[in-house]
Amino acid sequence: MGRTLILAGDIGGTKSYLGLFAADPADFTPLVERRYATRNYADLAAMLAAFIAETGESPRRIVLGIPAPVNKLPIRPVNLPWVIDPDQVRAALKIDDIVLLNDLQATAYGLLALKPSDLLVLNPGTPDPQGTIAVLAAGTGLGEGGLCWTGSRYVTLPSEGGHVSFSPTNDLEVGLWRFMWDRFQEHVSWERIVSGPGLACIYDFLKTTGRGEEPEWLKQELAAGDPAEVISKAAMAGRADLAVQTLDLFVSLYGAETGNLALKLLATGGVYVAGGIAPKILDKLKAGSFMKAFLAKGRLRPNLEAMPVKVVLNDKTGLLGAAYCGVHSTIER
Repeated sequence: MGRTLILAGDIGGTKSYLGLFAADPADFTPLVERRYATRNYADLAAMLAAFIAETGESPRRIVLGIPAPVNKLPIRPVNLPWVIDPDQVRAALKIDDIVLLNDLQATAYGLLALKPSDLLVLNPGTPDPQGTIAVLAAGTGLGEGGLCWTGSRYVTLPSEGGHVSFSPTNDLEVGLWRFMWDRFQEHVSWERIVSGPGLACIYDFLKTTGRGEEPEWLKQELAAGDPAEVISKAAMAGRADLAVQTLDLFVSLYGAETGNLALKLLATGGVYVAGGIAPKILDKLKAGSFMKAFLAKGRLRPNLEAMPVKVVLNDKTGLLGAAYCGVHSTIER
């Protein structure tokens, strides 16, 4: 028999990573890897078929992180106009062994395959080597999840915590909540705030409520490009006060929700900030407001001070986690 190949994937609302991995628990280096613009494909099967055709390989197992709950079929991702039915994918690809994970389950497993160089420490803390681990990932949306020690290994904790209700803590944030309520009416979630689209919403709030002037050059760049990317770049370069205010508020809110999840999971094993946004704003995350908001939980502050907090620099963590799950499930079988 030939080698067992696992097709692992991290499917995102904007981009997706696919890779082929050998079933080797000691090495998670992809044999082949590709990045795809997710929305360029009609459905999941079409993207996977393109990858298989490009590589010319025949994987025996497919493990994918999907940006949606995976416990009810068919799967309808919030930030992706696909309907995902694993039976349709099986039929299209002629591969029976398909495992679907929530994307943050994949990211959480990926933490177990990272190297120290893949991480930036915001708070060293005192880690419990068998403690629960929390992970957040802000990008197109806001994913939340974790890892729980079972006595012999870590297993993931599925979650859609990014969709819980946003909770303001001061007058400025109350104003933001009202602005967002008027815009979305039914529900203002943390994902509406702490995400790429959320960053743009914060900017609109500050501009609309007269907290800063929008330079003409910035207005033109916003009209031509991705608002979140334009705003964050302008803020990191210090080119526009309104953009700086926006990113500062975003970082503080990111820290607050990270602290919320850390307490809910009692993440004594560590707290990991993943996703596409964090590595692009490292200087802001290190500046202090993120950890200040993270720790601002009253009587439980000492518990949070003891928790390690790290930024994940490797944007392939979800891909590695899907591979990790695929390899270890193969071994257990």
